[in-house]
Amino acid sequence: MGMAIANKNAGKAGEVLWEKVLDILEKKVAQTTFNPWMLSLKPAQPLDEPADVMVLASDQAFGIQVLQKKYLEDISDAIFEVTGVRHKIELTFEPSDVKKTKKRAVVEKSEQAVLMEKQIEQLKQMHSFCGLNLKYTFDNFVVGENSKFAYTAARAVAEAPGQKYNPLFIYGSVGIGKTHLMQAIGHHVMTNFSNLKIKYTKAEEFMNQLIDCLKMGGDTNARMKKFRDMYRSVDILLIDDIQFIEGKKRTEEEIFNTFDTLFHAGKQIVFASDRPISAFSQTPERLKSRYEWGLSVDITVPDYETRVAIIEKYAERSGFQISREISEFLASVYDKNVRELEGAYNRVSAWASIKGEKLTIEKAKEVLGCTLIRKKITPKDVIEAAAGYFDLTTSEITGAGRSKEISIARQIAIYLSREITELSFPALAKDFKKNHTTILYCWEKVKKELKTNTKLEAQVKEVELAIRS
Repeated sequence: MGMAIANKNAGKAGEVLWEKVLDILEKKVAQTTFNPWMLSLKPAQPLDEPADVMVLASDQAFGIQVLQKKYLEDISDAIFEVTGVRHKIELTFEPSDVKKTKKRAVVEKSEQAVLMEKQIEQLKQMHSFCGLNLKYTFDNFVVGENSKFAYTAARAVAEAPGQKYNPLFIYGSVGIGKTHLMQAIGHHVMTNFSNLKIKYTKAEEFMNQLIDCLKMGGDTNARMKKFRDMYRSVDILLIDDIQFIEGKKRTEEEIFNTFDTLFHAGKQIVFASDRPISAFSQTPERLKSRYEWGLSVDITVPDYETRVAIIEKYAERSGFQISREISEFLASVYDKNVRELEGAYNRVSAWASIKGEKLTIEKAKEVLGCTLIRKKITPKDVIEAAAGYFDLTTSEITGAGRSKEISIARQIAIYLSREITELSFPALAKDFKKNHTTILYCWEKVKKELKTNTKLEAQVKEVELAIRS
């Protein structure tokens, strides 16, 4: 039912009543919302007809989303003020296929079209500047025990940017949802605080832009001012993979000064990293302390039940029907990170859609390939492999012995457990019967020595080969 049809149904009396409703709304709602969206609404039934539910139709799909989310109560109050009847309001999208005949309506449509184009262009520019991916919203994030605290903190930041948890520092292994949560903050702010300016960037991109400013000839000062303004004039700055700049002094200096400028202006800053702040051994103390000023939260690998929920969320979002059996199969095989899980789902769902065939466990295995079906590796597997390689017992590795051979075996086992299973340091502490600071120390020590110690590198590779064989 288009807008022209709605007009016909409503009749002259209904039109008069609706004009009164619009007059009330025009005084309550900002023109940037009223002109493009409110003017597209028309009652799909006579306004003075008794009904529990009042259906309003519009040919602007995006406008309905805006009105539904933020202005439904205002619309209901305006209709009640005019009719004296409290209706439940429903908004529906109905494409208009009938040209308007009245001159005023044509003018309104023309003005509305211009405003619509401007708003769409503004949205494009906002997303282009912000660097946000449309799929990374809070609605699309599946919360599990592994991410509950981080999700709650991110929501709090998004709902009151700059007022608490500033900065917010999110850390965890690759592909488990840090970027998703970070960008969800940006999307929430963009939707609910349209006057705030948001910028998402990866630390590597920040560094490359800085290098480009410095290496080009001409007026370096002017380029640096433009670069700094881009990051220091925003209200919410989201920097991903901040660990990338560790040890890169000039970039760290720019991040430090950008942080201070924004923080003291009450702006929100969010960092994401693949490691905790305590692991930033090469970062200057003054910058490291800035990371620690707010709240640090971690995300770990989602448990089995959460992985099943994630698969089913993907299917719901894409409109693809998947059996619980297939969801459980994918969740049991792809237990390392969410990114791999999503990739596996995309491959099997694409195959089923293209072939038009029912997806079975056998077909899923065939599509994914036997080489991709990995056994689940646990810290116990790693400890046993390390013990076998160094001719020790597992109890010696998890015990209190401090001989050189036991220490090396233990450190390698801890390092590989973290790298392969991606469990958190506190979780690994339970398996190794140590406190989490000891686990972190061992991981950092091996990671650092691998850069220069070829013997250690060979030992790590051989133990890992034994684990995976």
